[in-house]
Amino acid sequence: MFVEERKQRILNILKQKEKVSVNELSNLFSVSKVIIRKDLCQMEEENLLTRTHGGAIFKKKIVNKSILKDINKDEFEKITFLAEKILNVIEENETIFLDESKISILAAALLQKKKMKISVISNSLEIQKILSENKDIQIISLGGVYDSKSNSFTGEIARDNLELFNIDKTFISVGGVNIDKMFLSTHSIDNGKFKNTAIKMGSKNYIIAENKQFFQDSIFNFSQLEPQMNIITDESLSKEIYNKLIEQQINVIK
Repeated sequence: MFVEERKQRILNILKQKEKVSVNELSNLFSVSKVIIRKDLCQMEEENLLTRTHGGAIFKKKIVNKSILKDINKDEFEKITFLAEKILNVIEENETIFLDESKISILAAALLQKKKMKISVISNSLEIQKILSENKDIQIISLGGVYDSKSNSFTGEIARDNLELFNIDKTFISVGGVNIDKMFLSTHSIDNGKFKNTAIKMGSKNYIIAENKQFFQDSIFNFSQLEPQMNIITDESLSKEIYNKLIEQQINVIK
């Protein structure tokens, strides 16, 4: 049996039983305990399990289910698709900013499983908790005024602290995209000011927008959609909107 095949079977066993011993695995696969311990060590480094004295336990999902309780299956699949797109553009040794959105939280959950040395700045307490499980990721918290509704920090302190950093890539969710006026909008003034600061500090800015957000405006316009910006969106984006974005020199990732 190949090593990767054995590791996959170990993972399947853990998903069913939640815990397993080195002795059990050694007998099951007819290999030495030394080899099993090596397998478990590698799998822990890959964030697939947690080693215990004499065995291992299944690493449970970190994302709090309450965050996703108001999302149906179709919507969950859409935002997971967008979260995966975020991961595709992140590179080793970069400093990135993730906002407090559900898409960013899902992106963090995916990123947590990656073996990649990066620095992540975020105002989201949930994202900070998720990424704390990955030793390769440096987490930078901004502080500020805590908002219990979004489980994140905002306000002048958070904005001032954000301005201290040079950020390679920012990932900014929006409430609406006005394709005619090229405005980006969000649900509150404070949230908008924070997002505007993040955009100013980013070398590359990625706007995260589902197709439906091109047909609605939120209350506060926080930024112009400018040439050379990037938009990560879903595959249902219409050809008409896609062409308008390309005409304005916006890079569309879908």
